[in-house]
Amino acid sequence: MKTLLSKTTSHILLCTVVIFVAAAPLFYLITRNFYAEDIASLVEAMTLGKTLPEVDLERDIMVGMALQYIVVFAVVSLSAFVTVRLVTRRLWRPFDDTLRKTEQFDVEKDKLPQFMQTDVAEFQRLNRSLTKMMAKDQRAFLLIKELADNASHEVQTQLAVTKGKLDLLMQEDLTERQMKIVADLYTLTTRMSRLNRNLLLLARIDNGQFTDREDIDMVAMVTAETANYDVLPGHGGITVSDDRTDSNRTVSANVDLMEFLLRNLIVNAVRHSPDGAEVRVTVADNCLTIANPAEGGPLDKSTLFKRFSTTAQGKGGNGLGLAIVKAVCDYHHWTIDYSFSESSHTFTVTYA
Repeated sequence: MKTLLSKTTSHILLCTVVIFVAAAPLFYLITRNFYAEDIASLVEAMTLGKTLPEVDLERDIMVGMALQYIVVFAVVSLSAFVTVRLVTRRLWRPFDDTLRKTEQFDVEKDKLPQFMQTDVAEFQRLNRSLTKMMAKDQRAFLLIKELADNASHEVQTQLAVTKGKLDLLMQEDLTERQMKIVADLYTLTTRMSRLNRNLLLLARIDNGQFTDREDIDMVAMVTAETANYDVLPGHGGITVSDDRTDSNRTVSANVDLMEFLLRNLIVNAVRHSPDGAEVRVTVADNCLTIANPAEGGPLDKSTLFKRFSTTAQGKGGNGLGLAIVKAVCDYHHWTIDYSFSESSHTFTVTYA
């Protein structure tokens, strides 16, 4: 087992030696035609007693040395190029395989990836660490998912039983004070049931369980969703505006999560509007805007999207509506922003 540094060094040395051996005939030609040629002519003339030929050894030596330096530089450069482009690419192939499989790994669906075998010590340590970490994350994910599902199911069952018994109790001959207590308990049970569902939804979003996406016509979805609230007493209705162009008619998203986002934003707008006020919903090419008249001043932007925000709780909510909106936006890599101007609350979801 070798380290990455030692294996890279050995590959570079081997490649350099091979290229130098391959360039040996070129060195021979340079030596033969510059150094040895003039010296051979002088030796031959002296041996045969002939007149010595005129030669310029200094010039030949300088030219020969220059050519050899050029050849040596070319050989070293070629060896480095070949090593980087061919040898190191093969050497780093296990790392590329590990990186690709790690990026594609889905903790919910996939089995643990089988990484490419390698004799490089650093890559082996990396693969072992990643395998151990993925196995731990997968066990934790499945445990949390099972715990959340079981807890939600058991809590919902107990709340349903409690509401059923309260329904039976309300049918009895109770005093006015007793009826008020039972009604308060019924309301509290309903809020606890809704809180339980919302917490489970947040857990499922955080765990990435909403994987399916499709192209959604936002105007059609907004129109269908707002129709459910037109019958509510005490508000002036919901106006839907379409500011999109023909080139951008759909949004790629999970349908269930988009419905949750719209429902929570609309309920939040209706809840924080004065009686008889109109809620305005605008669908544009890259954003969705929901605005409503304000009863008071601006909301606290620093805590607005946090779970169990007192702003939402003060209006009969459980403080999770806008937290769900933020979680849905984060899941789709969108942004959600709040602004207050001209006595109007405005929430803008940018999805492009």
